Amino acid sequence: MSTQPTFIELPSASMQGIYRKVQRLAGSDISFFITGETGVGKEGVAQYIHKSGPRRNEPFVAINCGRFSTEFLQSELFGHEKGAFTGANRQRQGAFERASGGILFLDEIAEMPLDAQAMLLRVLDAKTFTRLGGNENLTADFQLIAATNQNIGEAVLRTEFRSDLCYRLVGTMLDIPPLRERKKDIAPLVDAFIDEFSPQHADGVKGITPEALERLEAAVWPGNIRQLKATVQTAVAIAETDRLEIEDFPYNFFDVSGLERPVAPPEIESRTASSLELTQMLISAWNTLSPEARRTIKAELSEYFPDFWRNFGVPDVTLKDDTSELLDITDMNQHEILRAVAQSRIADYASLTEAARSLGIDVRTLQRHAHWQEAGNASDPV
Repeated sequence: MSTQPTFIELPSASMQGIYRKVQRLAGSDISFFITGETGVGKEGVAQYIHKSGPRRNEPFVAINCGRFSTEFLQSELFGHEKGAFTGANRQRQGAFERASGGILFLDEIAEMPLDAQAMLLRVLDAKTFTRLGGNENLTADFQLIAATNQNIGEAVLRTEFRSDLCYRLVGTMLDIPPLRERKKDIAPLVDAFIDEFSPQHADGVKGITPEALERLEAAVWPGNIRQLKATVQTAVAIAETDRLEIEDFPYNFFDVSGLERPVAPPEIESRTASSLELTQMLISAWNTLSPEARRTIKAELSEYFPDFWRNFGVPDVTLKDDTSELLDITDMNQHEILRAVAQSRIADYASLTEAARSLGIDVRTLQRHAHWQEAGNASDPV
């Protein structure tokens, strides 16, 4: 997968509003603070800011602050001289220096260690810095863009983020909505990802069918653009025609858009965004299960929660008249259920192709589920 995010201007009303705001501030050196869920496209907006302003022809340097300890982040930002520490065999420019005249994008800044936050604040105030192990004062000439998927105000209240640095960074706030709230952006993103990945395959994929695109637009995408990109990359790799079809996307539709939400009790109304995300992930896992597994789970739960499926809009199954064999899923996890279903279908059908088609998946996916084994469990088939 490409290490650089694909950037295109997106058509949804919310993204167009962000672009207009950036354009109004394009001539200034004000700092930007971008918020939004993981994978929502924060770096893409940072690139748009870079391309829209007077620093467009200067460097764009991106650093993920959550990847480094204080010591490594200090070296990454400030650079170092030869011999500054063990392993420093040559002089190295840091991000402050590489971004000179341009844009420095600090992603996941809420995860920056407190010691590193203090160092960053001093550089922003003094506009100068020195490399580790050096004495030369260098000018910090860059426009700063920071981003996080966390609530920065809550991080300040928890004393996990310095309030003085927060005040220094938050010049203009840009909040990017999740992909599930901007369906208009999905089609152009899919086209861009097809263009990016199709040349890597001999046959080439030139587009997507309306039915497959409709399914993509109906999905929830808890991983946002990053998840959509990975999904399209996989579909392009396994596609057998020049247009992506529904069959090219096994187990990648987190489609709960049509579900009826039950009225929640008052005490649940205040549940956090993390619990909502967990709910979406659970429903996503449900959608990956085979009809046999769903039928078995319904049978187990319907005795205790007779209105459960109706409340969540899941199509009803008449269990009394269903004579098909139920799987024994007692103490099984999701992988074990999928393995049991895959092995059962392989036994029931004359060929792997027919078994895979009966589940709406490809042969490789069928074999992967059938041969899954838990780490350290040598008794499972290889």
